[in-house]
Amino acid sequence: MTGGWDTSPAAVDAPLRSGQRDRPRPSVNGGARHSAAATTAVLLATAGDDDGGAAAALPWGDGTLLRRLLEQLAGLGVRRAHVISRPAWEQALGSSIDGLGLSVRLHSSASASRDLSIVAQLGRASPGGVVLAHADIVTHREALAGLLSDPRVVTGILATGGAIGQPFVLPTRSMRGRIVSAASPYHAVGAPSAGFLGVLKIAPADTPALADVAERLASLVEGPVPAGWEEELARKRQTWRAWFAAVKADKEIGAELQAPRSWSARVAELREDAIALSPEEEAQVARRTAVAPADVVSLLLVGLVRAGTHVGNSYLRRLFWARPLSGEGVRRAAEQITEHDEDRVLLESAVKANDGFFTTYCVSPYSKYLARWAARRGWTPNAVTVLSMAIGLLAAAAFAVGDRAGLVAGAVLLQIAFVADCVDGQLARYTRTFSKLGAWLDSIFDRAKEYVVFAGLALGASRGLGGDVWLLAAGALTLQTVRHALVFSFATAHREAIGKVPQPPLEQPRDAAGSALRPSASGSVAVTEGRAPAGPAPARAAGRWSLRELPARALDAWRVIDRWPGAGWVKRMIALPIGERFAVISVTAALWSPRTTFTVLLAWGAGALCYSLAGLVLRSLSR
Repeated sequence: MTGGWDTSPAAVDAPLRSGQRDRPRPSVNGGARHSAAATTAVLLATAGDDDGGAAAALPWGDGTLLRRLLEQLAGLGVRRAHVISRPAWEQALGSSIDGLGLSVRLHSSASASRDLSIVAQLGRASPGGVVLAHADIVTHREALAGLLSDPRVVTGILATGGAIGQPFVLPTRSMRGRIVSAASPYHAVGAPSAGFLGVLKIAPADTPALADVAERLASLVEGPVPAGWEEELARKRQTWRAWFAAVKADKEIGAELQAPRSWSARVAELREDAIALSPEEEAQVARRTAVAPADVVSLLLVGLVRAGTHVGNSYLRRLFWARPLSGEGVRRAAEQITEHDEDRVLLESAVKANDGFFTTYCVSPYSKYLARWAARRGWTPNAVTVLSMAIGLLAAAAFAVGDRAGLVAGAVLLQIAFVADCVDGQLARYTRTFSKLGAWLDSIFDRAKEYVVFAGLALGASRGLGGDVWLLAAGALTLQTVRHALVFSFATAHREAIGKVPQPPLEQPRDAAGSALRPSASGSVAVTEGRAPAGPAPARAAGRWSLRELPARALDAWRVIDRWPGAGWVKRMIALPIGERFAVISVTAALWSPRTTFTVLLAWGAGALCYSLAGLVLRSLSR
């Protein structure tokens, strides 16, 4: 068995025990193959179980948690792995890595500081991308594939937007798909939007930053840790205890009797001396508290974010994830993961969560099955994109015929083209076959289909269906172009502004929002991690509003409308997304005339432009 501190480039490639190189395995979706952007894995097997052994060595089927994860990574194109563990666990973990389809090396480390030093050396020595993860997590292979295979997430994390893993999943906050704040056992996040599931992918260009951050953290955790870190860890423990008590209280009182409120507010009401947990709950909190100081994966995420690295999110969606640190936890995870039909969940996850009303309810319920059908026959997303464009050209030709039959045929063909346009994205998400070329083709062909259809309608009208409407067609095209330019330019400027926001120093436990957990005057545990710091502003307390606050208040009031049933769908429809636009074109052209089509598009589009422009202005002024 090879261990110790030899992490030279030659040693990085030297296996502990190496088997035949594994070939990429077929995905559960029926033939798609994945290739990881990260070719090296660094797994942290530093968390202990209830019996004092390594949690990563807990049994799973015929192997262990570590072996299961290594097999998944091997099937996703990872060629070499490094397992960092404690000296007492080397023998138990060594038996977990025999006969695998990738080179594996075990590194012995006695502390979190040494863990980070190893990561720094591996980061500098690894020629390709790196994936860091807890060695004891249990998740679907497709969840890992979504992170490792998606070129849109260059450096990113496996994240959840739901309650999975609560209360122990550490939160993050994102803006425009970029993580702007992350938590560790020693760091807090204000107003979180997601949770970190312990898997971090580092692009080759960011591995020097990873090494620098790891070296910096190694010196900080060697001790004594910076001021406020131990206090933050103690607050985390108390928050976890309060979370269990809050769940129990809500179950006893009855959810129907509770007014809607955030979990942070619910937990904040609980006094420390009023929290009574069961022995099992106390054991869970004690177990997580014990392993927290060795959570270098979350520390590295905090360090990268605060160093200015662009870190994105790959969401778990409805796939399974757990981090069992006991035999009972493994048993529960083994039962729960069998309740998930991975193919069905992946198919449901292929549908975009933020589509418009027409796409969500009139297309996606059946287009996702067409995507699976295409995947099983070896079709690629790019091929479906080209097919969609070809059908769009046929629709434009039918509109140009200039009679009622042509308008009806064009309307039907346009809807078929739109269905194919939905299928290509769903097929890409279902098979995890993303590419920059595919994203570019999809964007270009979406615009091209729309504009050639405008031309077809105008040409058909000039042949006897309402007269000359070329001016209306040019107006609709111009309006749509302006709308796209405004949205894209705002998004680009917003992303650039986010990247320039200064980050607090790594030693500071609070993030830029000033999030903290602090005791209140009443003795309760005041939890501001998950919301803005409590307390009214002086102007608000006096009943006076500053004019500068008006845009932010207007946005807050507008967001309140989202709580009304169906209001969110109405707001999406007002913006006239592509599904609604194509539906308007098909219905008005088939039933009336091209003149009606362009009149409706111009009227609705102008309203959508005003709506979008008002929102962009308010967002800009409220920053």
